[in-house]
Amino acid sequence: MQIEKIIKKHTEYPFGVCAFSHVADCLFECKAKERLPKDAKSIICFAVPYKIKEKAPKNISRYAAVPDYHTVLPALFLPLCEELKTAYPKNEFVFFTDNSPIHEVKAAAAAGLGVIGKNGLLINDKYGSFVFLCEIVTDLLLETTDKTAFCENCLLCEKACPVGLCKNDCLSALTQKKAPLTPQDEEMISSHGTVWGCDICQNVCPHNKMAQLSQVDAFINGYRDKYEVGEDITGRAYAWRGEKVIKRNAEIKK
Repeated sequence: MQIEKIIKKHTEYPFGVCAFSHVADCLFECKAKERLPKDAKSIICFAVPYKIKEKAPKNISRYAAVPDYHTVLPALFLPLCEELKTAYPKNEFVFFTDNSPIHEVKAAAAAGLGVIGKNGLLINDKYGSFVFLCEIVTDLLLETTDKTAFCENCLLCEKACPVGLCKNDCLSALTQKKAPLTPQDEEMISSHGTVWGCDICQNVCPHNKMAQLSQVDAFINGYRDKYEVGEDITGRAYAWRGEKVIKRNAEIKK
């Protein structure tokens, strides 16, 4: 298939196709929804790994140890969109990641990129759950896999979560909280040694024990294994909340 050859020329990472109808009834209401092709038929889903080292970062989540994927992934995939538009001039190819109307985990699982973990994350066979998801939505009708699988329900992630799996007040959410923290919040951040994010549920997942490392140059070259007060946070995942939040967390940890 021509489109598959074009995609493989641009990326070596897992991809698959989900029918747009598979997620059409659960689109998120956001500004980006206006960018969807009017007659969307297919979603080309990608899983981009971000685990750079076997050893975990010292005080931040793995996804925050690499440059912000909201910048890195468009740089990787927008050229692919342009080539697809050239090859199929009558069709649209629109790129999304994170700030997307698409339920990305559901779409990626349906596209055959992995199973859905109890923690709500996609778990890929090769890279585990340490993947960023993105997609290209098109009005071109493509062959799909349309299958969804779930993890084995071993419950290790649920048992390891310090505040209750998938709750809005999970440890990762606490580190991103702009509102004043309660004494309990501060104790949670301090006792777990994190100033941004949390990987506890991912670290105990059996699928992540053999997760392969990322070869994305931008992630490798921009890797940091810790946050330090006073560092330049430009282009980092924690920059979107502003420096005050992560600096507050770092001071709590002291």
